[in-house]
Amino acid sequence: MKRYAAFTARFALVPMISGPFVESLSGTSSLVGWAHVIAGFAALYLIFGLLLMSVKHRESRLPTLMALGLGLLEAIPGSPRLHAGVSPVLFATLAWSAMAMPAELGPLRPGSRWIFALPVLVLLPIYYGVGYRHQTSGFLSHIGAALGVGGLLLGFCVYLNEHNASDTKLRRACNVTIAAVLFQVVFGIAAFIIRLLEIEGGLLLAVARTAHITGAAPVLAASTELAIQYRRRAA
Repeated sequence: MKRYAAFTARFALVPMISGPFVESLSGTSSLVGWAHVIAGFAALYLIFGLLLMSVKHRESRLPTLMALGLGLLEAIPGSPRLHAGVSPVLFATLAWSAMAMPAELGPLRPGSRWIFALPVLVLLPIYYGVGYRHQTSGFLSHIGAALGVGGLLLGFCVYLNEHNASDTKLRRACNVTIAAVLFQVVFGIAAFIIRLLEIEGGLLLAVARTAHITGAAPVLAASTELAIQYRRRAA
């Protein structure tokens, strides 16, 4: 079950990557466009299979149900902003489903529910990023939210690494989050510089934009994993 959930989460990256790549190049009439559509529906079938398997795994039912609902929302035609906004949340929810098994919660850190504000904050730059791509919000809103939330995540992860030397799971979650944030920042800067150089419509910009747009999903998933591992640790 856990392997299937992890595979479904990884497979969900296929339509996530092909979507912005198609948008950056030639639109949905291309071969890659059709591959994106097919991969999207295949991901839906995988999520439905995950839901059926979750009948015997109570701890994974909620994230799996959420993933199916988000997948159906993403499949609504003619809603590009909704599609783009739901996509990283869907991946994070599938990652959550994989992380929920087995439910070895152990002792919970008292008064630590606030930690789940971190993945919620990650939704802010995602929201403004979708708005910027669809010309409903400005670049400064996106970059301001991204730098603020990214800096907060990096600083908090460094702090946790220094004060939890013996907690390997928490440190690993911190390191994954740091890597995801740095990946996102690097390709965001790359896409911005390429556009400043007025290299529009080319493969280079398509790769940079695709990496940056897709990178939002691992950041959201990593911050969710960080919150879960922080919550699970004893004080």
